[in-house]
Amino acid sequence: MWKKPLAAIATLGLLIAGTGAVMAGTRTGRTPVNCMDTTWQRTSVSTSSMDWTDVPGFEANPTAIFPITVDVSATVSGAPVRFRLISTNVGEQTVVANPGPTRFDPGVGGPNAFAYQWVDRNETAATHASLLQLQWRSPTGGAVSVLRGDMAVLYRTDGCNGEA
Repeated sequence: MWKKPLAAIATLGLLIAGTGAVMAGTRTGRTPVNCMDTTWQRTSVSTSSMDWTDVPGFEANPTAIFPITVDVSATVSGAPVRFRLISTNVGEQTVVANPGPTRFDPGVGGPNAFAYQWVDRNETAATHASLLQLQWRSPTGGAVSVLRGDMAVLYRTDGCNGEA
């Protein structure tokens, strides 16, 4: 007699607990963006390194408060590749920006477009400098090339002076 209601209550409890666990692992926030830095890479760069190395030309040095959004888009050819964005603060503490490394396979049909967005949590209550660097590696050791690309960095700062 009590088995069905008890099972229903247990199922409901697991559902609520599971939802709470998922929500506890999800972070949200709002940053009033007032500055954007951009960089373009117009010459081809390549790697076959299986270790993480910097992608030449894809770095930024924002002086920011609150989270920083980094958008990268590029034309990529060759072997499968992994990309990640690292952030090093003025205290020399380095973290991998969220959501972490990503894998991209340009395929054998020629170059293909890659686009991805990272968010550096940058959880400080004061404006400070960070070094943001796109890194890559070839998991197979095969040659991979970024033929051209760009990086846009959006953030909040005390003073954003535009320049061409």
